[in-house]
Amino acid sequence: MDSVNLNKSIEETVRLVLSKEELEKQTRMIHEVKSIPKTQSWSLQSVGGYFMPTEEIAKLSLTRQEQLLVRNLIYAFSGVPSSHIKPDANVDQIATMLQSGLAFVRFRIDEGFNSTFRALANDSLVLIGYYICVQSYIETTNMTARCGRTSLSLAAALTDQMQQYYDLLAKLETEMQERKLTLRDLVRQVRPWIATLKVFSSMGLVARGKKSSAQILNHLDEIYRQLKPSDLELKELAAQVLETVSSVYMKIVQLWTQKGIIYDTQREFFVEDSERSSSMSSTLLAPEQCCHAYWENRYTLLPERLPGFLNPLAAEIFHAGKYLNILRQCNVKLTLMQAPIKYDPKDQGYVDIIRSSYALPGEKLLEVLKTEHHLKQHLANLHSYFLLQQEEFAEALLATCQKHWQNNVDRMIPEMLQGLLTEALLTIDDPFKELLRCQLKDCDVATQLQKLLTHEHGEDDSKEGSNTSDEGEPLEDLTLSGYEAFALRYETKWPLSLVLHSEPLQKLQLLQRVILFLRYVQRQLSALWQAPTEAASFSSQNVRSTALRQRMLGSMTNLEQHITQDIAEPRWQMLTFLADNGQHIDELLERLNITLEECLRLGLLSGAIAFVRSLFTLGQVCLNFCGVAETPLCDEKAFDEAVYEYETEFGSFLQSILELVRELAISTSSTKEDERRACQQLLLRLEAYN
Repeated sequence: MDSVNLNKSIEETVRLVLSKEELEKQTRMIHEVKSIPKTQSWSLQSVGGYFMPTEEIAKLSLTRQEQLLVRNLIYAFSGVPSSHIKPDANVDQIATMLQSGLAFVRFRIDEGFNSTFRALANDSLVLIGYYICVQSYIETTNMTARCGRTSLSLAAALTDQMQQYYDLLAKLETEMQERKLTLRDLVRQVRPWIATLKVFSSMGLVARGKKSSAQILNHLDEIYRQLKPSDLELKELAAQVLETVSSVYMKIVQLWTQKGIIYDTQREFFVEDSERSSSMSSTLLAPEQCCHAYWENRYTLLPERLPGFLNPLAAEIFHAGKYLNILRQCNVKLTLMQAPIKYDPKDQGYVDIIRSSYALPGEKLLEVLKTEHHLKQHLANLHSYFLLQQEEFAEALLATCQKHWQNNVDRMIPEMLQGLLTEALLTIDDPFKELLRCQLKDCDVATQLQKLLTHEHGEDDSKEGSNTSDEGEPLEDLTLSGYEAFALRYETKWPLSLVLHSEPLQKLQLLQRVILFLRYVQRQLSALWQAPTEAASFSSQNVRSTALRQRMLGSMTNLEQHITQDIAEPRWQMLTFLADNGQHIDELLERLNITLEECLRLGLLSGAIAFVRSLFTLGQVCLNFCGVAETPLCDEKAFDEAVYEYETEFGSFLQSILELVRELAISTSSTKEDERRACQQLLLRLEAYN
């Protein structure tokens, strides 16, 4: 009978014996069986939901035990359930166990095996848990919707690395089937993989859950650095995985630092663009949009998204892309870099590429500002106008405005003052002098300085000591004269405003207001008794009043020279030198910030607001004395009494300033030696007039 007829005959026989319903019932009964009675040395046991035959191990020969154990180990190492190698937890527990606990499951060999075999294989059993952990991470990641690119990259990298492990298991299974594999050979060949899969399972564990790219890369980098230097092959494998996984993030870094474009659909990069995601960085802005404030606020640096190995380069990465976009906005042509950036923990090549990417736009931007926008000339203007170092301008400004400055600020007209400033600039040979403007401040210098300091320290501007209301309006009891409220502004245009913007100019304005006040007082003292009046003739012949006038004039002159010559001048020379010879825009920005910070801290002793208040109080005493000295008096006795009163008051205020400076010189910590030296210089200048 041929095979076709035979099969047909069997089917008909089965159909006659069992109906369809009975056949399904018998099938269900078979699958519901919990255990089957032992027949000879074999039984069927449920393993992972399947029935597998097991044997009475003790009844088997040693050769057969070894072959059976080898088979079970090979399958267990590849994640296949085994009837003779069981975990501490049952199958149901493992299925519901948290993924992080899989690496800590302990497996045991059936005690029926020979103790020698069990002892030989026990050390390799940890490989099972490591494999399950790695494989479960790969499968879970690949099956998770909207999984992060870094997590997917790690899963792909582990899959590639595990291919050698799969090849080894296939080779071992072939040798087993050909009866060429002993238990000792099996253990010897899988032992090197224990450390490898331990590292891979650690990588899988730390990457589970909702982890950002930076967190995953930090964990992987930490795992690599914790490996012993002697584990060369293991460190090499870990480095390969780390390089592969980090490539996704490093491509974003490369695109940003070398093109100025952020391609970050999953918001993993540590630089975030406030512009719409659909807008390209090359889109040019309207002139009114392009300013320092715009570029200061457009890009946000998010440290929590930054991998630790890039932390030392964070500022360079951030500014590289930002400066590329600024140059693009300025229509500057630049040959961009095209160097791939890869993170290799053994090689610092990526550092050099990032720094080159940072240097290229920064150097070009400084060059453009110097050659096309006359940066050096504008810095010289700030030195001349705000520090009043151009005598022709200073004298013209004082001569033109001093009568108007004697009025209260609420009686002054800003447009008229701007006209007087323009008149003072007529004889100045400067193509950019029209950028100089004036304004009337609504607070005194001490209050403006305090606002600046609280803003820099992130404190509340409404702290005690402010002379303005919550809305920024001056309080009613604050009355300022013109010489106290007059301030200069310098209105730079883009892209020069990238360097000379409101923050450094406000610091310069503080210095200008103090220096202008000191120069105004000096001018009033110098002009005292110059006019041929009866009061002037009478007062100039009074020895005591003449001596007091000289003390006042000397004090005001030395206070001004301390700020301009001792503090500002040497630092401004360094700034000018860097503007000529600097290589990068950030060098200039840093030096400008240091220059102005030191001028305020050392020249105005900004750490003690009381010094600035005392300085203006001392100057006001001098102005009051000038007013009395120019006023005709009834007799010499009354004049002597007035001079004595001002002499006492001036000496008292000067002494309080000296005591304050001495206290600052003593209390200054050793880390601020420059403050101690500045206080000592000021003491040398003022002690002669005490």
